[in-house]
Amino acid sequence: MDPTITSAPCESGHLAGEGETLTPILRTGVVPTRALSGGRMHLPGAISLAPQRHDTTETAIAIISGHVAVLSGNTMQPFHPKAGDMIYIPATLPYAVVNLSHNASVLALIFRTDPGFDTDVHRMPELDRAARDQIPALRRTHRTALLNRRRGQTR
Repeated sequence: MDPTITSAPCESGHLAGEGETLTPILRTGVVPTRALSGGRMHLPGAISLAPQRHDTTETAIAIISGHVAVLSGNTMQPFHPKAGDMIYIPATLPYAVVNLSHNASVLALIFRTDPGFDTDVHRMPELDRAARDQIPALRRTHRTALLNRRRGQTR
């Protein structure tokens, strides 16, 4: 093996504070990184991440599967990426991630310019209500869209 390439063993996932499982894959202590980390996020059905920001860290989230809304800014404006999309979140931008499904999981890859993966996460409880108030309507809209799509299919 090339001595400049380090294999990055995947740790078993650990439960973060809100029901999601975060599995750091690339981070300080595992690979000789100076400014990059990455991991996998599994967000079970009906789970949302509370509003947070990263003071100095840029984040990219690649949606692998599932139905998700990303709420961002001080008004928690919703954005609806689809599987295959990548979302860029600049440093200091507040955001929350919402699994729109009550049953199906969301799987995503997260890349950050935080070499420790989660050392620059700051909760923003002052935005909890703005996020929480939108979630029921977002999930209803998602459910209605799914039902309408199913009705339109020939069986």
